[in-house]
Amino acid sequence: MVKDGVREIPGLKVLGDPLFVVAFASDEVDVYRVLDFMSERKWNLNGLHKPPAVHLCLTLRHTEPGVAERFLSDLRDAVEHVRKEPPSKGGMAPAYGMAASLPLRGLVSSLLEKYMDRLYRL
Repeated sequence: MVKDGVREIPGLKVLGDPLFVVAFASDEVDVYRVLDFMSERKWNLNGLHKPPAVHLCLTLRHTEPGVAERFLSDLRDAVEHVRKEPPSKGGMAPAYGMAASLPLRGLVSSLLEKYMDRLYRL
């Protein structure tokens, strides 16, 4: 039900043919802003980096009466909100956007190695 419901929301596309981990992306709206909105509604979703997407792991609780319907209603509201509202500062979106803008792969690892090396030399 959730997978089909996400497919029906204009602007969202389900990635693959999931069984219980439903990932979705968009070419029309910022999915990380959708993630922020859903977090405010107390949904626990995870952002993905490549491709920019969001996923939900369906559990037994999602099968309780009304839960899937409420999730899809909130998701529709989130997409509509993101379409209408200009971007704001803060939230999850900047963290994912910054990860993509690092000039060198492994830069963070290299900095951590140097930090740990200096820390344990003392």
